[in-house]
Amino acid sequence: MSAVDVALPRLQTEEGFRATAYKDTEGHTTIGYGFDVDAGITQPEAAALLAAQLTTRHQSLLQFPWYANLDDVRQSVCLDMAFNLGVAGLLHFPSMIAAIQRQDWASAQTQCHVENSELAGRYQKLGQILLTGIA
Repeated sequence: MSAVDVALPRLQTEEGFRATAYKDTEGHTTIGYGFDVDAGITQPEAAALLAAQLTTRHQSLLQFPWYANLDDVRQSVCLDMAFNLGVAGLLHFPSMIAAIQRQDWASAQTQCHVENSELAGRYQKLGQILLTGIA
């Protein structure tokens, strides 16, 4: 057992969990278990948070057979979209999902698009991954 293992449950109790941002006793914007948003975040911390968020979305998506039956690479496309749009946002692509269910990768690629010009290139790449199954 490490010092982190010992301190973790104590700090969770002492700090308490808050799912939304609040001002702590010093006036710092804080979230979760006393995480000081104003102080910033390191890249390793951000990577751990991203991994946790992806894991949560992946677990949510596994309830859908069309997602659960996909290979990891094609699941990653849906996961990417769900990360940015939320699971509900991903479900606003019913034509793409229908194509995925049929394993019609050309149609899935065509349906993987957005009108936002800033995101168009990103979705074009995601569509290519759906088409080829290659990340």
